[in-house]
Amino acid sequence: MSPDLQDQLARLEAFYGPPELPAATDPFEMILWESVAYLVDDERRARVFARLREEVGLLPLEISTTPPEVLAEVIKDGGMQPEHRAGKLLAAAEEALDIGLDRLEKLIRTAPDKASKELRRFPGIGEPGADKLLLFSHAKRTLAPESNALRVLVRLGFGEGDEKNYSRMYRSAVKAVAPKLPEDFAWLISAHQLLRRHGQEVCKRSVPLCEVCPLTEGCRWFLSRAGDGTA
Repeated sequence: MSPDLQDQLARLEAFYGPPELPAATDPFEMILWESVAYLVDDERRARVFARLREEVGLLPLEISTTPPEVLAEVIKDGGMQPEHRAGKLLAAAEEALDIGLDRLEKLIRTAPDKASKELRRFPGIGEPGADKLLLFSHAKRTLAPESNALRVLVRLGFGEGDEKNYSRMYRSAVKAVAPKLPEDFAWLISAHQLLRRHGQEVCKRSVPLCEVCPLTEGCRWFLSRAGDGTA
């Protein structure tokens, strides 16, 4: 039996404190936030994002009219392959101009399923990313777990783990938690952030820090390992 989700999230909030508000919540700005850096922490990503905002701007036309080499220089501190990341920003801007941000925002409000298809046209945005954008837009009641949060949910007992098929594992966890989710979008966004942080800092993939985890009492993965002596 899966543990009580709201109880587990209350434990995480007691452990970490309330999560900070995300730096970007506008759908297009969130797409830029994801593309502006690669394999860096949120603090560094925020610095790169702020520089992009100050030196280029965050509107599709501002980005699309900036030379690739200039974009790459602006975002160079965001990790590996700044030229590739600049290309993703340019591609995202072109998609936004093609779709139309007003149309996209209307779809998000009135037809989330159609909006999801349009969001997945953007580089690097798959089903989980589209779900996250809809969640933060208060348009879809979901946890939209990224990889770290997904690992936490599956280990707790929500869904089935299948690392060879990420999409299947994602959909399994999303389906398992769906009946347990409240209507409160503030709670859902907080839960998304807390689960992500827990997966990054404690419930790590290879060496989880179970000895300090506040969730072990109801964790299927931990209890199964404790039973066979591997925890």
